[in-house]
Amino acid sequence: MPRYRLDLRLDAHVLEGSEGPTELSEESQRARARIYKQLGLKAHGGKVWITVDLNSAKGWNMIQTLLGECRAGRVVVGSALAREQMDTDADADWFQLDTKTAYDSFILWDDYPSFKAGTHPEGHALNWTFVSGAFVAAYERAELTGLSFLRCRNKGRKAGTSWFAALPDQGLGHGLDHPWFDRQRWIRDVGDDPRKRASSLDSGQHQFHQCWLRDDVGADREFVGRLLELCPMPPVRAPLGGLQFLTVPRYWTQAFPAGDFAYIRVGEDGPNRVGKILRFRQLVVSRKARQALIDAGLFTPKSFWPFRSVAAPEEGVEILDQHHDPIPPMYTPEELTALRAEEKRLFAPAAV
Repeated sequence: MPRYRLDLRLDAHVLEGSEGPTELSEESQRARARIYKQLGLKAHGGKVWITVDLNSAKGWNMIQTLLGECRAGRVVVGSALAREQMDTDADADWFQLDTKTAYDSFILWDDYPSFKAGTHPEGHALNWTFVSGAFVAAYERAELTGLSFLRCRNKGRKAGTSWFAALPDQGLGHGLDHPWFDRQRWIRDVGDDPRKRASSLDSGQHQFHQCWLRDDVGADREFVGRLLELCPMPPVRAPLGGLQFLTVPRYWTQAFPAGDFAYIRVGEDGPNRVGKILRFRQLVVSRKARQALIDAGLFTPKSFWPFRSVAAPEEGVEILDQHHDPIPPMYTPEELTALRAEEKRLFAPAAV
């Protein structure tokens, strides 16, 4: 049985052909207040959303109550997100490091990676792949493998501690689609237009709209069918409308690298407005590296999001790593050679 929770937003029912109440209307707000109170659930997200645990009989009883309200025509599920949950982190071999975001600090568009001291959040990992000097020290003390470090230039006016671009030697692979996901239907819909998708066509998909569900989801057909009964396909697939699935990312074990760190692709590679090719990469860590970074006091267990290791993909799930070249690193060998030369020039010891 899959382990999921369901985040959903109820809206007052809109009659076909009428402009009717929206998710922001007073009618919708009254309907939510009444039903959420009946369920004993505290609303979040501006008192609009609720979360139902689908791993218990109590949660499914709540789903039945909501379904009754929908069938009576009093409300509709305007938007919902089914989130898969791992049974335990002990099931994972690899983890994504949850990095804070520094919007105006670390810059990859420059010819050399840089940051502005004093303008970024505190911590030891930022913007997918930048790490602190303390991170580098912990890596070396624990004798971990699989990373090299490129020291960043401080473009700010203030002095600050050193930061580095952490550059894994290898990728974790292309990933695997969730077995409920219909890849052929998705490719038919998004085509070769990058504006219609959030990732490249050769990346495993773990987040998808209900319109890209397989017609046959195998042994989970009863579970999925109950969700679709509550959240039928909307007439128009708005970006935040209908049912979305957010599942645990899946990776093929035979593509795993030997080192303690790897990278995965973020978004889609391509040129920026001045033609520079940008390749954003997310740092991922092995179980051994995760524990070493926790033991060093740099992160807590909540800083790591588990991936699911799959040795034998389900029938119909394409092994993308067998049909595509490995995902390239953030920098080509030629680019990295030039960056190392610039690093040497920027941080050469002062002459005595």
